[in-house]
Amino acid sequence: MRGFKYLFLIGFCLLTATTLMAQVVKIDSNYTNGHYLERMEFFNAMPHHRHEIVFLGNSITEHGEWQELVPGKPVLNRGIGGDNTFGVLARVGEIAAAHPDKIFLLIGINDLFRKLPYEVTIHNYQRIIQKAKQASPKTKLYIQSILPINEDMTKEPYTKGRNVLVPELNRRIKALALEQGLVYIDLHPLFEDVEGKLKRELTIDGIHLKASAYITWVDYLKSKNYL
Repeated sequence: MRGFKYLFLIGFCLLTATTLMAQVVKIDSNYTNGHYLERMEFFNAMPHHRHEIVFLGNSITEHGEWQELVPGKPVLNRGIGGDNTFGVLARVGEIAAAHPDKIFLLIGINDLFRKLPYEVTIHNYQRIIQKAKQASPKTKLYIQSILPINEDMTKEPYTKGRNVLVPELNRRIKALALEQGLVYIDLHPLFEDVEGKLKRELTIDGIHLKASAYITWVDYLKSKNYL
């Protein structure tokens, strides 16, 4: 009888361990690829200037013609297509170490495409903010909301079912920004249609923006005196 109890206990422990292992979420933390490394090489070769304004993010940021949109100011495009919060975390310290006046951060949609849990993205955001503050306490860090996507126009399977997750991630990003005493810029309403999708007239593929959308974006930042 005692032997049976021991066997039962061992079996129960093995079953519990197996169940817990099955519940472990595999985290895709990769961010380095050829494009990332090429962009970083370019960034590192560029000189710095006083009073820089940095736009930091993924392909949505990279595709913006920021210097033309904000003429007369030392604006830097630090967008890297495909980047996620892990990639920004790896480079934000170096960016902030140059002591720019402002950093406009927009990152997170690729985290959703990779099915990263909200908690992972927010933890990375916390570390990004911490790194930026440590490297340059006087730099003004603006946290911008993730933009909606339009899945009616996207082709890639990994984009499907993601737009519905954007509002909750934005809610958590906003809460963190306010907790950290940072300015949260809600861009989402500027780009969404009545169904909460990225407006067709503002996107080329359901994710990336047309040139006119960047004008809307910058005009909004100027209207709020962020630029």
